[in-house]
Amino acid sequence: MNGEQLRSRFNRVSTTSMDGDSYSVYFGMGHCFKLIDEPGVFKVSLAGLAFGSLLARYLNKECINSRFLDLGTGSGVHSFLLKCMGVKSVTATDISEEAVFVAQRNELYNFGEKTIEFAFGDLFQGLPDGSTKYDVILFNPPGWRTPSASFLKALKKSVGVEGLPIGSMFYGDRTLERFFEELPDHLSDGGKVIIGLNSLVGIRQVMNRLQELHAEKYVIDCRLLERHDFPLLFYTEEWAQIRNLLVDEVMSWTRNGEAYCCMQEDGQIIWSYEIVELTLWKR
Repeated sequence: MNGEQLRSRFNRVSTTSMDGDSYSVYFGMGHCFKLIDEPGVFKVSLAGLAFGSLLARYLNKECINSRFLDLGTGSGVHSFLLKCMGVKSVTATDISEEAVFVAQRNELYNFGEKTIEFAFGDLFQGLPDGSTKYDVILFNPPGWRTPSASFLKALKKSVGVEGLPIGSMFYGDRTLERFFEELPDHLSDGGKVIIGLNSLVGIRQVMNRLQELHAEKYVIDCRLLERHDFPLLFYTEEWAQIRNLLVDEVMSWTRNGEAYCCMQEDGQIIWSYEIVELTLWKR
């Protein structure tokens, strides 16, 4: 499925209201979920749709007995998909306590009972058993790299953007470095990570960092599963107010070779969403 088809699907599902406070997401093969539309929790994005659609094709019978960890679960929708496809052990966690609360409500909304072990914490913090090693870890990290000092300075001078949650999209490279540092302690030998990477995070640099951290002790296999081109969206009114500032920042990353995006003739910014499979074996 290409980016245009995913955008069309997103437009349809995001406007399908169930009761005025919910919306539906469909991943194919009958896997449709109703999610509470809570302002403090991001709705399933184009990238989230692509990630879920990939999971619907990726999973097989061999995965049913695997231990799954869904990091940054958000609405919980990818964990719900795992359960619907027969996965027996699913743990889901998010840095946002509100997101975890909404995900638990969504679970009852869709299943009528508790089927997933939810936890609240930053990355692997807050897991019910920190010694558990998972066979498959799912992760959709913040999409944009660390902003420049000039951007942060200009942001402080901007009017009406006090509520801008800068950490919700920026600093993805730092988040990924912390994730990679802690990963071997939570991934079984030969375990896999399915990770969604935004080209604005600087994919080459973060993957090089993974090798620097662990190549001495682990054989690391990286495989691109899918790639999609998506438009850069501004999710809040505050972000839309500083659109020019944001565009200048992300385009400077591309000019400096730190990330990738392109600008179309109409001024639309296009970025690449890449779903990657990582496998780690001890040497």
